[in-house]
Amino acid sequence: MTQKQAPTLAQALNSTVSDFGASFAFSPPICSGCVETELGYLYLEDGHYAPAVVTVAPTWLHGDASVLANVLDSEAPGSHRTTHFGNRLDFALRWKLMDKDGLVLTAAPWGTAFVRDVQGGRAGAVLLPQYTWGKNQVVAQFSLTGAVGVSAGNPRTDYQEAFDYTRTVGDRGYAVFLGMLHEISGGDQSIGTEIGGIIPFPRGQIEIACEQLTLNTDPAAQFQARVIVNWGKVFNRRR
Repeated sequence: MTQKQAPTLAQALNSTVSDFGASFAFSPPICSGCVETELGYLYLEDGHYAPAVVTVAPTWLHGDASVLANVLDSEAPGSHRTTHFGNRLDFALRWKLMDKDGLVLTAAPWGTAFVRDVQGGRAGAVLLPQYTWGKNQVVAQFSLTGAVGVSAGNPRTDYQEAFDYTRTVGDRGYAVFLGMLHEISGGDQSIGTEIGGIIPFPRGQIEIACEQLTLNTDPAAQFQARVIVNWGKVFNRRR
């Protein structure tokens, strides 16, 4: 789960992008009437993954709805590599609760359906406070989900808190960010850190992040790159 929308004083190239992106805390802004897509590459230990997101924001919804999945999941825990579609689909509905004087508060009910290997699913919610001043932005993410059918791969509860700081460089949306993550999953705690950058282009941006995961137990390095595109107000054009 992933902030990244670069704060700007001028209208940036990527000012309409409202993404999950590559960082720990995803970006709250909602583009009413728009369709957005994300496609990326993630490398972790012996795994190669292609995370993807489709977000739609019908004007009647007063928010947006997203589906998240790994369209490619390639792992080689032993001598044999297995490649297939990811084993879960995530669903999120975002609503803006407050937007005043640089402070934005967004809430998102969250659900997960496992499609292979793990039975059941997950349900919960995410709260995202974000504050922007000048070319600086801080976003926090508080997430709590519970299992629908507890199993070895589906813990009873999972709580995450993530914090990201973004600094815009120039007036076109280029930015750098750094953050940290704390997770309590099934009673086990882990922490992680990250550093990354944002490269804007018209109607979109490229995000790159290097992350250190589970620093307190078994440290692992993760690399992500992702392309986010806002296809514009598709729903308005159909009227």
